[in-house]
Amino acid sequence: MRQTAILIGMIVLFGAGTSFAQRSINIWPGLAPGTGNEKNKEKIVNERIYDVYQPDLEVFLPKRIDANRPAVIICPGGGYNHLAIELEGTSVAKWLNENGVAAFVLKYRLKPEQAFEDAKRALSLIRSQSKKYGINSNMLGIAGFSAGGQVAAEVATHYKDAPARDLVDGASCKPDFMILGYPALDWLHPDADEEYARLGSKASFIPYYNLVDKDTPPTFIVHAADDRTVPVIQSIQFFTALEKAGVPCELHVFEKGGHGFGLGSGRSAVDKWPGLCIDWMRTEGILKAEQLL
Repeated sequence: MRQTAILIGMIVLFGAGTSFAQRSINIWPGLAPGTGNEKNKEKIVNERIYDVYQPDLEVFLPKRIDANRPAVIICPGGGYNHLAIELEGTSVAKWLNENGVAAFVLKYRLKPEQAFEDAKRALSLIRSQSKKYGINSNMLGIAGFSAGGQVAAEVATHYKDAPARDLVDGASCKPDFMILGYPALDWLHPDADEEYARLGSKASFIPYYNLVDKDTPPTFIVHAADDRTVPVIQSIQFFTALEKAGVPCELHVFEKGGHGFGLGSGRSAVDKWPGLCIDWMRTEGILKAEQLL
């Protein structure tokens, strides 16, 4: 009887299909830092989330249990105006599940400094609860698209800056690998909000490739040459810095695809990148052949 109950519980928790959203979990105890006096104006329009009030993670777990399974925190893009939660979040999580990877879609706050803080917290939280979710705490990566790629790069280059508030923050927030889709890799320092407002277009941007060192995690990057929103040179420079630092890295630049292509469905050659990414994960030892579903 007890074994039957355990089996039923596992079916409820992990599901019978390839993947599903188990539930959303808050990443902060109570309200997120500094949001106590804010009003909740959050809304969803056309599969995009605006005015994010409280950050959380939507959990997607593969059907098969494997304590050595890798996992990815996903940061959708949206230019800090909204989150493309379906195109660059949920659909990406389902694709990862289909390939044996656990996924957690991060709904982060839309000011850069708060987004960075939320991403670091999310990595620490999932790493501290790796046994609960049946994943390898030493194989926890981050994926980001467009502005979400900037969030990912921020964590990968500033993981030592995260303040420790509790036992969760005591777990490392350094990602073990990165997946970047058309990432925005020029940035204004998050402490410079007032300076940005004062200087406007004259504000000084710092490229992330200047922050790469030998400890930056292995990285896979995809971009389109005809991207008119985030110039492909940003990914090329970041890749060059990674290669110079001796960091395992792979960059795929497609002639056409524009910006915001997500998994690339229906966009000619650019839809090949998810398969190339899985191949890279296997080459780097992130994903084992037996973990593929």
